Amino acid sequence: MPASKAATALSTVLSNATATDLMAGSTTTDHGVIELSSKTKPTDAAKTLWKHNILGAPVWDEEEKKYIGFFDQRDTVSSVVAASQEASSADDFTTKMVKALAELKIGGGKEKLVDVSSDDMTISYLAARNPFVSVSESCSLADVCAALVEKHCHRVPIVDQESGKCTNIISQSALVKYLARSVPREDLEETLDEAGIAYQKDVVSIVDTAEASEAFTLLDDKRLSGIAVVDEDGMLVGNTSARDIKMAALDEGNIPMDTDILSYLAKVRQATPQKNERYPSCHVHTDTSVAHVIGLLAKTGYHRLFVVDADQKPVGVISVADIVKFAISK
Repeated sequence: MPASKAATALSTVLSNATATDLMAGSTTTDHGVIELSSKTKPTDAAKTLWKHNILGAPVWDEEEKKYIGFFDQRDTVSSVVAASQEASSADDFTTKMVKALAELKIGGGKEKLVDVSSDDMTISYLAARNPFVSVSESCSLADVCAALVEKHCHRVPIVDQESGKCTNIISQSALVKYLARSVPREDLEETLDEAGIAYQKDVVSIVDTAEASEAFTLLDDKRLSGIAVVDEDGMLVGNTSARDIKMAALDEGNIPMDTDILSYLAKVRQATPQKNERYPSCHVHTDTSVAHVIGLLAKTGYHRLFVVDADQKPVGVISVADIVKFAISK
């Protein structure tokens, strides 16, 4: 089978560019990389991520003088659900959330993540679940993609060789945005099937009448950043993601989680409006071009697009991780 023209075009661009070329699309602020201390409390770490509208941040151990991993918003999902269901007030919500974080299980096992009290728990225990895999700024973007794929990471830090500190972070979304503006659209006109992108996979979904707590628990159980919401006929009607957990936490349990997922999302998103947040589900069809998929992911900032059939039923999903993997497949 001949090599995909789209994959070849993407691979060529990635091989000829370095991490330095991508710095403008990485997770930084005017103050540099958002970094957390290993001694930070989980709730404080979560609030930092929410404040800066990011999904994860590197965790630095000052005593060991090294990074021990990433703190990820997904680590808070089950704790937010538990706190929302049990809390009777905003103060009680925080207490319940910290307690739930301290009782997290590893990989669905029976052992606690850490045998410490809620007051003593820091994010060092949680960060160890998400590996810190770094590269240098002179590294090619093809190698950056390879590191993301091989280590199953969502982001790769750029570390200064002398200081050992993180100077920038390249996410999968940043790579997709770089490809969208660097590869000519005419080189990406193959359809999903023609290009051979592996979009046909089981779509994790939940019916729109299910409770919000069920949807978020499914997110946590599957360790996903987003799932489809379908109606009783299986048609795609929405989606929920890890960013909605931020909304749920900021709501502090005011909106009951036994509310159906679509109603809950409508209420919590309205109650805690956030700048630059977008909520409509995005979908494409099997005959959609690679150019359109990459452009849509780049423009919306979404991490996934659902692939639907003629009846609007999801038959697959394409994530930014799939694009990164496809881009180095040839």
